[in-house]
Amino acid sequence: MTDQHEPTKTVQLGKREWHGTHHPWSFRAEAFRWTGELISGLNVLPLATEMRAWMLRRGHLSLMPPPSAPTNGGFTNPYTTSGITLALLMSRSINATHDFSTTPTENGDEVSAEIERIGLYNDLLIYSARLCEVAIKQLLYCTQIPVSRYQRMALGQLLESPCPSCKRSTGQEPHLVSLVGTLAHPFDLCLAFEHCAMDHMDLVNKLRNSQAAHSGVQALNIRSVVESKEQLFHDSQEVFNNLVHMLSHLEDLEQRLLVDLAEKGEAINRLKRSGLRAEDCNFDLVPGVPFVFNPA
Repeated sequence: MTDQHEPTKTVQLGKREWHGTHHPWSFRAEAFRWTGELISGLNVLPLATEMRAWMLRRGHLSLMPPPSAPTNGGFTNPYTTSGITLALLMSRSINATHDFSTTPTENGDEVSAEIERIGLYNDLLIYSARLCEVAIKQLLYCTQIPVSRYQRMALGQLLESPCPSCKRSTGQEPHLVSLVGTLAHPFDLCLAFEHCAMDHMDLVNKLRNSQAAHSGVQALNIRSVVESKEQLFHDSQEVFNNLVHMLSHLEDLEQRLLVDLAEKGEAINRLKRSGLRAEDCNFDLVPGVPFVFNPA
C-alpha cells in the first residue's frame, strides 16, 4: 500500500468539435403501449426529467407500474425498466455520498475512509454515465433505428461513432454519425446539444472511463478522515452540477418527444374510433411534424 498525497486528477470540460451527421427518422409502433388496437399510453417514462427534479428537491422518482401484458397496455421498452432501476440506484449513491461526506466521524480509520471515498466516487461516475446512456436509448427505442445499432453502444459511441454501413464498404473512410444529435435534430435542439450538452456528456464519459471503469481507479491517498470526506464533498459537487446540467438538456429532448408522441397517439386513436381499419394505419410518424392523415 502506498501513501500518496497528490490531488485528484480532474478532466476538464472542453469544447469539442462534433462532426457526427444527423439522419432522418420516424417513430415506430413500439413507441406506444397498446390495448388491443387502441393506444393506451407511451412506451417511455420521463427518466431525465424525474432524476433532475429529484436532485433539485422538486420531485420524486417513480417505480415501474405493475406489470401488464403487452396487449393490455404493458410497457415493452427494456430501457425504461432499466432506467427506473438505475435512477433509484443513483439516488442511493447520491444519498450515501452526502451522508459520508457531511457526517462527522470521531476516531475513524483513515484507510477505511479513503477506500469508502473512492468507492462512492466511482459509483457516482458509473451511474451518471449509465443513466445518460439509458435515457438516450429509451428514446431511441421509440424510433425506426434498429435496436441492434445502439444496444451495445456506450455513451461515447452514442455521441459520435463511425457509420456502420461505410465501415462495411471496402476502401471507404466511414463518416461519423451522432445518434444523440439525430434524436435532437427534428426538435430544433441539435445546436444546444452540440454546443453544450454533448460536451458535458463527453466529460462524464471520460471521467467514467479514466477513473471508474476498466482497470482505471483513483490511487489511495491516505490522510485524515476529515480530508477524505472533504475531497469527496468537493469532487461529488462537481459531478452533481455537471449531471444536473446534462439532465436539463436531456429533459428538454425528453419532453419535446413525449409531447409530440402524445399528440400523435391521440390523433391516431381518434381515427381508430372513427372506424379506420387496421390495414390503413401504416402511418409515417415524422417527429416534430404535426400528424395529418391523408388516405390514399
